[in-house]
Amino acid sequence: MDKNNKEFQLTDKEGAIVLRETSEPEIYAPIKVGESCDNIRFTLAFFLYAVEREDWIQEFGLFVDSIRDRQEDISADSRRAKFQIINGDKE
Repeated sequence: MDKNNKEFQLTDKEGAIVLRETSEPEIYAPIKVGESCDNIRFTLAFFLYAVEREDWIQEFGLFVDSIRDRQEDISADSRRAKFQIINGDKE
């Protein structure tokens, strides 16, 4: 992918979903036939199916929220001061 002009090239055995800011997603499926091409087409079809499932989108939103909550907890824990308890008894 050329980062300057945002163009990319796919071989006839590759597939992609391109998400652009100003347009609908572009879906490119492999043209060739074969196991790897079938796997790519299956994955693209699964993505299309998944984005149509409102219940999956809601469940995924809950999953993302739980990850954010865990990251916030970890972040808060890492900011806390850590002390080592030592034996202060004098001999």
